[in-house]
This record gives sequence, structure tokens and C-alpha cells, in this order.
Amino acid sequence: MSPLDAFRDAFRQTTENGIFFDNASMGPVFPGVTRAMEQCMELRQAMPMKYYQYADRVFPACRARLARLIGCEPEEIAFTENVAYGINTAAGSLPLKAGDNVIFCDREFASNVYPWLRLQAARGVEARMVPHDHGGLTVERLERYADARTRAVSVSSVEFADGYAADLEAIGTWCRDRGVYLVVDCAQSLGVMPMDVKGFHIDFLAGLSSKWLLGPFSTGFLYVRKELAGQLLPAFVGADSVTGDVDSVDYRLDLKDGAARFEAGLPNAPGIAGLEASLALMESVGVENIRREAWRVSGYFIDGLRELGVELAPCALSDRTRSDIVSFRTADTEQTYRYLRENRVACSYRCGYVRTGIHGYNTTEEADQVIALLKRDPTLR
Repeated sequence: MSPLDAFRDAFRQTTENGIFFDNASMGPVFPGVTRAMEQCMELRQAMPMKYYQYADRVFPACRARLARLIGCEPEEIAFTENVAYGINTAAGSLPLKAGDNVIFCDREFASNVYPWLRLQAARGVEARMVPHDHGGLTVERLERYADARTRAVSVSSVEFADGYAADLEAIGTWCRDRGVYLVVDCAQSLGVMPMDVKGFHIDFLAGLSSKWLLGPFSTGFLYVRKELAGQLLPAFVGADSVTGDVDSVDYRLDLKDGAARFEAGLPNAPGIAGLEASLALMESVGVENIRREAWRVSGYFIDGLRELGVELAPCALSDRTRSDIVSFRTADTEQTYRYLRENRVACSYRCGYVRTGIHGYNTTEEADQVIALLKRDPTLR
């Protein structure tokens, strides 16, 4: 059995129940993830204090795998609950003041909008929401809307509704050359598309486990560039943020180095155990193999949809802007979405599109089956 065949086989408990093209909403988990989480809780049940020894082993292992995936050092990663936690951490920690502005586009997911709107209400930092450029944020939009008071840019690596893939290298270079902070939400790409936080000049990268990383809920991470982390005062702190003895009353706000200062307390250990198991599986298959297969199958599906004559999201028409999210419209898009769901095709309805999210365990045969279903869709006749 090839590594990719083994990867597909790991998710057969999901794929045997239908065609799962909804990885942009949540990915499935393979049995090893569930077992890792169970083992964590069984250990706590049997001998609670050994739970900490377990964390001392699993947390570094998971951090190291995440670091390899995004191209950073393990010390630059803090565990969080989700992307919203990470973006809020960036918004609350960056040295922004009244009159400064943060730029993001009008197609962002809410988790990358409300933290900046809150900052605007709390500190008078302008949350400058700009029109998207064919689906996302571009350097051209930054050139048009930025000014001398632009201090940060916040962008999704891939937009949640249509799948527009931002040119992070170009945006990162633009930010670096102007001394502007770059905050990135990688929820819709990490696991199936390349990420290089150093090459893209990213200051904060917020991610989560439950979509393309195929891990548990309420488990995320935050990358903070090490040269920046030591300059920042976290928006909130706790016992795990400081270097001192937390079992005493000698309180000193001596913050830890690196991203560790952004962890206020004990993270979600069962979730991290599950994420570590998922990342181990992906590494055993080969992250590049998974990426290539997801790209191949999603491209194959795009070709089939084009032949069918549906209206694809503009970003899907170019390899420069497309991702493994494939979104399209029909004469009655919402009815088409319901029709696919009724026929055991897991997908989503987002911003007027049927949205599909294709991973490396998905197949061209599954894509053919969805196309065959669409040919029988009453709204396409």
C-alpha cells in the first residue's frame, strides 16, 4: 500500500459514509487521533499527577511538528484554543495607538475582523476594511489604501468563502519594506498548502487543528516571530506566562522568552495529543505528497465543473489565486447545496457559493461522482 493509499485508508470510517468535501468546515479525524486523546484522559484518570509528565513529552513533540510545518523554531509557537484567540492576542499585544490603522479586506472570516473592530472601539485604532481584489487582499489594494499611519496588515492565507489564495510572499515583502506588522490567519490552508513564516515575513500566524490539520476541536496555535515576541506585553497573562515559581506568593511579572509568554495556563492537553497524532500521520505520508494530491484532485474537480458550465469563483480560474477550496454557483445555488447534501456529499453554503474543500485523502473518483450528481441536479437542466 502506498503512503497516499494508507492516508486514504485512515479516513475510511468517514469516506464510507459519503463523499467528504467539507474540509474547509472541519476535517475528519482518524482513529489514532481519538486514541491519543483517550490515552491522555485515561492517564489522568489513573494517576492525575502523571498527566503533567505526559504533557512534558507530548507538548514539545507537537510544537516541533508544527514548527517543521511552518518553517520556524519550536520556541516561536504558543498553544491556543483557536484562530480567534490568536488574532485577539496579536491585536491586544501589538503597540498600536489611536490614529494608527490596520488593513484587512472585506472578505475575511469574522475571527479576523472582530478583534480589530474591538481594538478600534477600545483604543481608537482604525480598523480599515478595504474592498477585496477579485476575492482577497493584494499589494495593489495595499498601495491604494495604506498611508503613513498603517501599522499592521491582517490577512487570511486562503479566504474562507471562495478559496482565494493570497500572495503572502508579495504582501509580506510589502509589509517588511514599510515596517508594517503582518498578521496571518492560516486556518484554510495549513496542511494542504505551503507555509513559510520566515520567507513570507510573517509576525503572527494563527492556526487551528480541526480543519486541514485533521485534528481535534478547541486546539490551535500562534506563531510569534522571536525577534518581536520579547518586545510585546501580552494582552493577558497567567501562571504559565512567567518564569517564576508559580507555587509561591512571590509575584513577579518576569515574562518568559519567546511565544511561551502568550500561554497563560495549561493548554488543552487531550487536544494537543490528538493534534500531535494527526501531524505524525501526515509526516509519515509526506506533507508534500498530501499537498500535491490535494492540488491535483481539486484541479481535476475544477476542470469538471468548468465543463459542466457552472459559475466558478473567479479565484478558481487561475493557479495563481486558487486553493483547495473550490466554490461555485448555479442557477439556484442554495438548492444545489441541499441537493448535494441529500445525496451524501458533505459541502457548505458560504456567501452565495457551494463551497467544497478537498484534501489529500480525497480522490478523482469522488470528484467524478460529484460531477455525475450535478449533471442530474434539476437546477442545471
